[in-house]
Amino acid sequence: MTVTVEEIGKFLGKPIEDAMGRPIGKLVGLTADIKDEVTAIQVVENNGEVTQYPMDFVKVIDTRPTVLQTWRVEAEDLRREFDIIKRRSQALDLLLKDGDIDQGEYRQLRDSYEELTKKISEKRETLLGTLKSVESKLEHQIRDLQTALTNNKMLFTSSEIDEQTYHAVTESVRFTLEIARKERKDVDNTREYLSRMESAEPQKEASPVAAPVNTPPDVVVIRMKEPTEA
Repeated sequence: MTVTVEEIGKFLGKPIEDAMGRPIGKLVGLTADIKDEVTAIQVVENNGEVTQYPMDFVKVIDTRPTVLQTWRVEAEDLRREFDIIKRRSQALDLLLKDGDIDQGEYRQLRDSYEELTKKISEKRETLLGTLKSVESKLEHQIRDLQTALTNNKMLFTSSEIDEQTYHAVTESVRFTLEIARKERKDVDNTREYLSRMESAEPQKEASPVAAPVNTPPDVVVIRMKEPTEA
């Protein structure tokens, strides 16, 4: 999907969020080609650092630019690559079956698809490791937020903070906690999909199986002794 300067330029100087709705900073710059299509954006993050994001990491949601996490982009790329290889492998097998491709060309294409599948599998394993780290970080964050809720409740109950402060901070913590739990669910769903990819990988060329020969069954002739007349 292409985005023009006109479409995204109106958000310059405004806050920008990630896919979970968390503010990450302000949009401060754009990089565009001669067709006026944006190829990257620059964001000054909350820590003061300026980070450039290629448009592969940016999605327009409800007309607003949103920065996607790296693991989301990598997972979508893997899904797209895997689906293409799977469909092409199936189409190649059909071409061979129908006699529309010779064995040499078939073998060459099949080898290239199997090599691509191997690379996809390697990238998947790397991404699964990344997801494990992301999930561990989210679990730690969720525990900390739950502890914060408990501590705030204790301070309010012991009259160390007033009711207005308690409700304000509790609402903020719960909002952040909900986001963390939702993202953890997204991670779980992505990992589950990647696991299904493994079991659904395009299979290697099956060895031809000879058709059964229709041979007549062995016949056993039993001759019955004629009864003798009395």
